[in-house]
Amino acid sequence: MKNNNNTIILKTIKPTSENVGLIRLTPEAEQVIRRLKKKTGRPFRQIASEIIIQAESLIRIEGDEYEDE
Repeated sequence: MKNNNNTIILKTIKPTSENVGLIRLTPEAEQVIRRLKKKTGRPFRQIASEIIIQAESLIRIEGDEYEDE
């Protein structure tokens, strides 16, 4: 979810015990990654990882507070 002031908003949900090594993308996100791969030549994993790392400072968390893991 993204608002208009360049901040990415994530609403909290109850924690689950999911594996971190595999992420399934939505069809829309997959198309974005494919376009970026075509433009950069970088592997999907590297593109997704860089987006996540660089976007962290743009994310605002809304909802119940959970402790950092």
